[in-house]
Amino acid sequence: MVTLALVVLNVAVFLVELSQGSDIDAFVGRWGLVPADVHEGPAAAVTLFTSTFIHTGWFHLGANMVYLVVFGRPVEQRIRATRFVALYVVSGLVGSLAYLVAQPTSQAPAVGASGAIAGVIAAHLVLFPGATLGSIAPVLFLHVVESTPTLLLLLVWLATQVLSSVASLTTSTGIAWWAHLGGFASGLVLAPVLRRHRSRGGIS
Repeated sequence: MVTLALVVLNVAVFLVELSQGSDIDAFVGRWGLVPADVHEGPAAAVTLFTSTFIHTGWFHLGANMVYLVVFGRPVEQRIRATRFVALYVVSGLVGSLAYLVAQPTSQAPAVGASGAIAGVIAAHLVLFPGATLGSIAPVLFLHVVESTPTLLLLLVWLATQVLSSVASLTTSTGIAWWAHLGGFASGLVLAPVLRRHRSRGGIS
């Protein structure tokens, strides 16, 4: 239910964003993460969190929500709701901080749930190392696709994030690649901890 609630929340915020009309740029600038402004105080620092619920368009939102549903549901079932919320929020914040450290003077607002979702993807990699595409999203009549390990696709995804992050140090891509990597690293660290705590302390 947490995965579904997060999808609904992200869509709701996007609809609020669209309702701004001609003021949408001001809305994104206020609630998106602008590294150059974060030092101004708590009102700006809160964007480390709020920026994770803002998206640049339907495709950006849709792609993130697909990844969240596909990888989030099994992770939530494994570690349970409370710890899944912690995984999502902490990964999002770590992703935002990674972008802030990598590009501290940037004045372009960074937005999107990619850092949080990268953490969920990494947690899935840790918790379900032998998973295949067919085990999380069966595709009829395409056995080769169904038997493809998610590990392979996630490693390819991670490689593209690394290359894009290095490139973003010298070029303006408009995408917070370092937030993706920060969130992914957070998920790798948190997943075994959350799994171990569940086995010791029961279900929450």
